Amino acid sequence: MKIDTNDYMTVPQAAAEIGAPRRTFYRAIDRAREAGHECVVEVLGRNYIKRSMLDTLKQFYYPYYSEAHQAKVREWGAAGGSAKAKNARKATDSR
Repeated sequence: MKIDTNDYMTVPQAAAEIGAPRRTFYRAIDRAREAGHECVVEVLGRNYIKRSMLDTLKQFYYPYYSEAHQAKVREWGAAGGSAKAKNARKATDSR
């Protein structure tokens, strides 16, 4: 099977296109799949990204410390430092 390189790109190429690390780009792909977008085609064990879906994947990529990422952190309930800092605040508040 031949892949038209004008319509598809590899995951590292697509990640470089939007400026994302490869692992983070895979997370964006997973988020897009959960939302119902099929943007990946698997051929002979390799994943290819449709070029037409690159803009869609950008919507699901949240660069660290960007406003979109911080909004997602609040949504996920993971906002705010370490457990050690929270426990220290609790100890001082209870006095």
